[in-house]
Amino acid sequence: MDNDSWTWQPGEVDLNNRYFELKFGYDPQPMARIGIEENKNFTVEFLLYVCGDKEKQKEIFKEVIYEIELYLINNSEPDPVDYMIKHTQKCANTYSKVHWGYFPEGFKQIR
Repeated sequence: MDNDSWTWQPGEVDLNNRYFELKFGYDPQPMARIGIEENKNFTVEFLLYVCGDKEKQKEIFKEVIYEIELYLINNSEPDPVDYMIKHTQKCANTYSKVHWGYFPEGFKQIR
């Protein structure tokens, strides 16, 4: 693997830093969070809570992995993070199965 390649690994996303959040279909609950790390790395935290429906979990997991690989790892853009930030603001994001959200300042709770 060359140094220009982006990679991802499962782990816990630090919500104090910027991250993406992925939702599936009309479910308001996030299915995954993607932390944007240094050195072209992403941390992916899977949050698959689908009431014990294992087939639905498999479908969601497959779609989420596909989107991560397509848009962040195998993307021909020089900066897939910037590309996906722009994608979160486009209509195509609304019509796909997986919806991307971007939290530029992490999760900031309103007090």
